Amino acid sequence: MENSYPYLGEKIQVTQDMCDLNGHMNVVFYVHIFEHGSLDFYNNMGFSSEYFSEGFSNFTLEMNVKYLKEMKKDEMALPRYRVFDVKPKLIHCGAAIFNESGELCATQENVLVHVDMGTRKSCEMNEKMINRIRNLVDESNEVGQPDFDLRLSIR
Repeated sequence: MENSYPYLGEKIQVTQDMCDLNGHMNVVFYVHIFEHGSLDFYNNMGFSSEYFSEGFSNFTLEMNVKYLKEMKKDEMALPRYRVFDVKPKLIHCGAAIFNESGELCATQENVLVHVDMGTRKSCEMNEKMINRIRNLVDESNEVGQPDFDLRLSIR
C-alpha cells in the first residue's frame, strides 16, 4: 500500500500535546501532518513560491479524511502523496499516513482548484503546469492504485 503513494513527505513524531483525552492523536493533527508534510509534493506539482509570486495559487474545494488506525504518543507518522487526476482547473490528489511498521493509519483526498489571486477566481493552469501534473499522475499510476475506493473525483 505504501508504494501506491510514491512521493514522501516529512515524517513527524506524535507528541503528548497532539494527543487527546482518548490517549491517541487528535483528528486535527492528522490534517496538520498531511499539510505540513506536503511542501515538497506541492513544489513538485509546480506550486512554488515563484509560481505564487506570479499571482496564482490553489484552494481546496473538498477534502475527505479516513481515520483507520490510532496513532499514539511517540509513534512516527510517515505521510506519502500522489496525484489521481488533473483537469485544466482542477487537481485530485491524495495522501496517506503510515506508521513505522508500514500500517496505514489515515488517508486524505483533496480536490484543488487553480486560482488567479488577482481576481480570486478559478482559472485554467498554463500548459506547462498541466503537463507537469499529468506526469505526476502517470508516475503515481505506474506504482499502482490504492486498494480502496476513492470518495472524490473531478469531471
